[in-house]
Amino acid sequence: MSSCGNFTKLLVILAVFLSSTSIAKLVPVIERIDSTFNAQLSNSSITLLTEGPQGRRRIPEFTVSIQNYHSVSEAWLNGKLSISTKNGRISQPIIDTTVSFCDLLQNPQKYHVMSLIYFEIRRYGRAPDRCPIAPGLYVYPNVSLKRTQIPSFLLESDFVVEVSGTTGSARNQFVNVKAYGSLKRF
Repeated sequence: MSSCGNFTKLLVILAVFLSSTSIAKLVPVIERIDSTFNAQLSNSSITLLTEGPQGRRRIPEFTVSIQNYHSVSEAWLNGKLSISTKNGRISQPIIDTTVSFCDLLQNPQKYHVMSLIYFEIRRYGRAPDRCPIAPGLYVYPNVSLKRTQIPSFLLESDFVVEVSGTTGSARNQFVNVKAYGSLKRF
């Protein structure tokens, strides 16, 4: 009888734990963005918008503006994700991957982590879906990551995301972005 009682207690504990982690949504909150772009290839910027109405909790948004001067037929993105350890130090990257940007545009589902950001940015403006990418202005105003589907079993923690991009046969660097933030439950 006691083993049945212990099993019931275990089920109740699991139900409480799982329901509490699924009720609160885990959201990446960007606190700072450092970015550099190759001025010979584009006039681009990323601006973090942190101002919000008084007395309201605000998830910062950012605006991405890209004016590329040349057609892009091949490009590569390297993405790194690091999280903080228990003592507050940023760890070695837990994800470090390089992908073809053109393949990411055509098959985003192949690149789960990078597609999370791609799908969010695509909500806010016209995004290319294949290469070559025509020269032009691409603007994504007030992008928020609050709809990003982050697994609820992850813990609240600080993170650093680094994305660098190269293009052409000479692999000229066209972007380097470093975003600092934290995963928070809302």
